[in-house]
Amino acid sequence: MANGPFQPHFRVLLISAAVALGFWKFLPGTTPDRIAFEVVAGSFANPPLFVSGSGTQAAPWKLGMMTAKSKADKSQAPLIVSMGDDLEGYFQTSPPAPIDMAVIFSNFQRLGATKAATAAVLAWEAPDPIGLAALDKVLANFDSLAMASPLSRSVVSSPMPVAFRRASLPLKSILGDTSLLPTVNRIPLPGVILGSGNSLAGFSYLESEPATAAPPLLARWEDRVVLSFPLLTVMLRGDFPLDDVEVKLGEYLKLSASGPILPIDHYGRLAMPIAAVAPYAEISAEALIDGGDELFPKTAPDPVILRDDQSGAEPATRAFSKNLSAMVAAIASNGAFAHTTAYPRLAAKWEIAVLLCLVVLLGFVGGLPRAVLNIGLLVLAGMLLSAQWIGVGMAEVWLPAFPSLAAICAAFAVIRFMRDSSPPEIFTEAVPIATPSPIEIALEPEPEPESAPEETKPRAPREKRPRSEKPPAKKAAAKKTSARKTAARKTSARKSPPPEKPTDE
Repeated sequence: MANGPFQPHFRVLLISAAVALGFWKFLPGTTPDRIAFEVVAGSFANPPLFVSGSGTQAAPWKLGMMTAKSKADKSQAPLIVSMGDDLEGYFQTSPPAPIDMAVIFSNFQRLGATKAATAAVLAWEAPDPIGLAALDKVLANFDSLAMASPLSRSVVSSPMPVAFRRASLPLKSILGDTSLLPTVNRIPLPGVILGSGNSLAGFSYLESEPATAAPPLLARWEDRVVLSFPLLTVMLRGDFPLDDVEVKLGEYLKLSASGPILPIDHYGRLAMPIAAVAPYAEISAEALIDGGDELFPKTAPDPVILRDDQSGAEPATRAFSKNLSAMVAAIASNGAFAHTTAYPRLAAKWEIAVLLCLVVLLGFVGGLPRAVLNIGLLVLAGMLLSAQWIGVGMAEVWLPAFPSLAAICAAFAVIRFMRDSSPPEIFTEAVPIATPSPIEIALEPEPEPESAPEETKPRAPREKRPRSEKPPAKKAAAKKTSARKTAARKTSARKSPPPEKPTDE
C-alpha cells in the first residue's frame, strides 16, 4: 500500500503529541523535573538553594535561599530558670544536691512544663542514693528531656552514653569532609546524670577546642556525630525527628523539611553572627518553691531551660550560660533564611494548548529537507529553553518546556527513521546508441583472431622404445594464414581522345 502525501506528517504529529502529553502528565514532581528546576533556578540564585513542592499546579516548586544578614527573633528566646548561688538558703546545699534538683524539676511539672532541658550539668562526687533515686523518678515524668554535658578528647576513649547516642547522627549521613569536625571520645566529668529513656543529651562545650566567636554545633564521636545542647533544645521544641536532619558541611544544617535552616562552616560551627538576646522570661530557681501556678508564662516557648548561673562554675560553663538564650533564639528563628519564592505553572488548558500548537508545527515541518529540518528543530529547541529561563528569572513561572523538548526529540526520531527506512529511488536515463556509418565499417580493420592459450599439462614420462623402432614422423603443422580482405582500388576511367578523321590526300 503506497503512502499518501500526508501520511508522514500525520505520523510525526501523532507520535510527538503522544510523547508531549505523556511527559506533561507524568514528569512533574519526578527527580528529573526537580533536577531541571534546580539547574534553571541555580543560574539566578547563589547556593545553597532549598527546593520544596512537587511541581504540580496544586503544589508548585518553591525556592528558598539564605542570606548572610540575619537577625534573631526575640520571640523565639527560651524561658530560663536561673540556678544561682542560693544566698538565702532555700536548698539544702550549695551547689544543690540531687534532692534539691528533684524539687526544682517537680516544680517544673507543677507549673505545667511537659518538656524540660537542663543546661546545668548534673554531676556529684558522692551523691546521696536516695536523692538520686528521687531525681531519676522526677526526670522520668517528663514527656521529653534534653540534658547537657561537656565533651573532651583523650588517648583512651569511653563508650558513648545512651542519651548521646539517641541524639546523634550516623557519620555517613553527613555530606562533606567529616574529618574537619572536632573529635571527642569521652565525658570529662565522672558520674554525670543524663536521665532515663525519655532523655537526649547534647554537649554544652568542647574542652579540646578553643573558644571561638562561632559556636560549634557538631562533633564527631567514633562513627557518630553528636549535637550541641542549643541545637538539641530547638529540635525538642519543634519535635523534629533526627532522621530528617540534613547536614552539608560548609553550607547548611537543615533540621527538617519544614524546620529551621542554619548556615555552617566546614568545621560544623554556626556561620552567622550571634547578637545578645534576652530570655523570653527569667525566673530564679528559688522562686519556684513559693511561686503560683501562673509563674510560667503560657505563651512562652517550650522547653523550659534550667541554666547554671553559679559564681563558682567553670569559666567555660559561665560563657556557655551567657550565650545560651541568644543561640537558642538564633537557631529557632530561622533568621538566615531570606525568603521562599513559588514558581506556579500555567493552567492545564493553556499548557495543553501550547503543546498542541507545537506538535501541529512539527507535523508541518516534517517534510522539509534534512539540513533545513535539523536547523529548524535546533532553533525551536533553543527558543523553548530561552523561554523557560526567562519565565523563571523574570516572570517567576514554570513553563512546560521539557515536555515540549521531548516532543521535538520524538519528531526528529520519527522523521529520521522514516527517511532511513524508505527505499532509495533509482533513476534510469535512456542513453542513445551510436551506429557506425558504412564508410566507418569499411575502413575499420578487421581484428586478428586471438589464439587461445595452450593449457600447460604436466609432461608424461617418456616410454623407452627399442632401438630398431624408429620414432613416428612428425606431422608438419599447417600454417594458418589469415585471409585479409584487400580493399579494391577504385581506378578512375580516363576518357580516350576521339579518333582522327581521315583526310583525303
